[in-house]
Amino acid sequence: MAKTIQFLRGRRGCKAPTAPLLIGLLSLATSVSAQSLQERMLQAEDARPTTDAGLAALTEGLQGNGRRTAIRAIGRLERPEMIPMITPALNDGVGIRAEAANALAQMARTQASMIDVQKLLLARAATDASLNTWESWGEIAAALGRLPYDTAEQVQATEAVLLTGLPAPDSMNDVETAALVGSARGLESLARTVRAKKLPALGERTWDLLRWAATAQRPAADPRSAIIRRLAMAALVTGNQATTSVIERGLNDTDSEVRRFAAAATATDARLEERDRVIKIALADKEPRVRFEALRAWGRHYQKTSCAPIRAALQDPNPHVMLQAIDQLGTPCPYADSPATELAAIAGSLNNTPRAWHAPAHAIVSLARIHPEGAKKLLPQFMAHPTWQVRMYAARAAGILGMIKELDALWADQHDNVKEAALSAMIDRKAANTVTAAIASLSRPDYQLILTAVRALEDKTTAPQATNALITALGRVTKEHKDTSRDPRMAILNRLQAYGDTSQSVNLEGYLRDFDPAIARKTAEILTTWTGQPRTATPQPLTPPGVTSAMVTNLRGKSLRFHMQGRGHFDIALDVDAAPLTAIRIARRAGEGYYNGLTFHRIAPNFVIQGGSPGANEYMGESFYMRDEPGLHLRGTVGISTRGRDTGDAQIFVNLIDSPRLDHIYTVFGTVVSGMDVVDGTLEGDVIERVELVSR
Repeated sequence: MAKTIQFLRGRRGCKAPTAPLLIGLLSLATSVSAQSLQERMLQAEDARPTTDAGLAALTEGLQGNGRRTAIRAIGRLERPEMIPMITPALNDGVGIRAEAANALAQMARTQASMIDVQKLLLARAATDASLNTWESWGEIAAALGRLPYDTAEQVQATEAVLLTGLPAPDSMNDVETAALVGSARGLESLARTVRAKKLPALGERTWDLLRWAATAQRPAADPRSAIIRRLAMAALVTGNQATTSVIERGLNDTDSEVRRFAAAATATDARLEERDRVIKIALADKEPRVRFEALRAWGRHYQKTSCAPIRAALQDPNPHVMLQAIDQLGTPCPYADSPATELAAIAGSLNNTPRAWHAPAHAIVSLARIHPEGAKKLLPQFMAHPTWQVRMYAARAAGILGMIKELDALWADQHDNVKEAALSAMIDRKAANTVTAAIASLSRPDYQLILTAVRALEDKTTAPQATNALITALGRVTKEHKDTSRDPRMAILNRLQAYGDTSQSVNLEGYLRDFDPAIARKTAEILTTWTGQPRTATPQPLTPPGVTSAMVTNLRGKSLRFHMQGRGHFDIALDVDAAPLTAIRIARRAGEGYYNGLTFHRIAPNFVIQGGSPGANEYMGESFYMRDEPGLHLRGTVGISTRGRDTGDAQIFVNLIDSPRLDHIYTVFGTVVSGMDVVDGTLEGDVIERVELVSR
């Protein structure tokens, strides 16, 4: 049994205790003169340096024992002009050049830099292939696949190399696993780029080999065999290239993620024979994630002719599958197959039992879409419910129903998320009271509500009423000194810029020295236009909590245990080597009791659960932004929510599935090592009772 090291508990909204915490070992200070190179590199990465002086530690690391750490850190800066610093590492040892390939792909942010990096990686891949050095070749192949190509010629050059890692069926088991994984990962990324940029499709030979890789069983002792099949099947889903036989074999795979990808393939635009038959196979799968995908596939292709499988799923034992069925029944079914009676019965079952509100809340929204009169009769009990999430769903239903009086009442709710849902519906319905409600909402503390209020004030005719309120809100939120206030403040500045009231220049002058460089730059842009005189931003950034090597050492071999109210716990093993900055920040906040009493507010089945927001929404987080430490997003890995580069706000998300589209974009700082069933069973609004640090 793991030895438990419990944090000193704090309550949300309480001042952090001054007594040393067990996790408080993280606060150890080290003099600059005594700092190790590793520590200076850690601090340099945290600071995201832009000057030679700031980069000095990383530059030194490239020459010595910190080579791998320095390469990774420089790659995460994503600055194309620094590519020459990393290029020599492609001739280093296997592990170093794999790290260098990853870093170079991370830095290729312009077309010119992408072309340079592709040439470098293609050359190194050819050399490694000639030397049979497949571990590094696989990493290079994966890096090649995810470059931001713009032309068919660029894609074809990479595709030709990646194909060499997907051999013909008769030689499948003779090829190194690393090569297969690298090719499959690279081609999955390449398929997404081709689709997103509408480039010519990958070649038929590529799809043939991916179909084989998606269904071929490598030796059972090969731990990466399932990963190869998952990635190959994911590529087929993206490219609409799965066949009925491939899907059927995938649905019989022993790996549940392979089966889920196969079920997802039934929803694509691929020309499938017997699509309904293979969907029904997936609907009967023992794994809820597979049944969930099958439901979506049925809805996309067959709901207009039959809702029987969806109605049957109302009895599914898994709550997420059942809720998906309820949501889908908000789309019209054939008249004789109408689910209105069932939806009304589910909505009418609303009571005050904890964790029993989800089905009725989803049902009232779906009922509002297909049977308005039935929903109108039931809506009052949702509006009066003690659980604020239920009232939020009531606002969504009222918006669909066009019940303006009820929306006004729900906007007056004490909870800002209910207010926001009501105001959003009022905007959509162009309700008469929208502008008045929006201006009043600007005085509220919730950032999501402020953003919605600003959206409501788009019409320039509202400027005389709204300008002073916008200026006041901007000043009030700025005084909170939170990096994470960027979104509402930027929205306010954009609205003021659109209004074009140059008399407000004096009220914006101070923001040239804002703590957020993005806000300072935006202010300079506005004032330069309004005054006709060049203005320069001189931001004064906030200083986030510091980091030291001791903090990393103290977290090595540790997990964060999330105790869920009434539901057990799950453990996240911290990856302090791949994501030290994030591990430190999350562990520190957990030790201060930051997460105690917060919720998982976003449940996206077959994607993620997300929580740790004081406002229980996307826009309320801790004060300081966190640095991105991107990784691979496999089922059970844990990342950080962001709204742009380096904008993490301590909200965490747990991947419920493999999500390769998130790879190398979002941080991964740990993996759920026990309690994944608790994660899978989490419902919207479930409460984090406390978090503690445990030894693995």
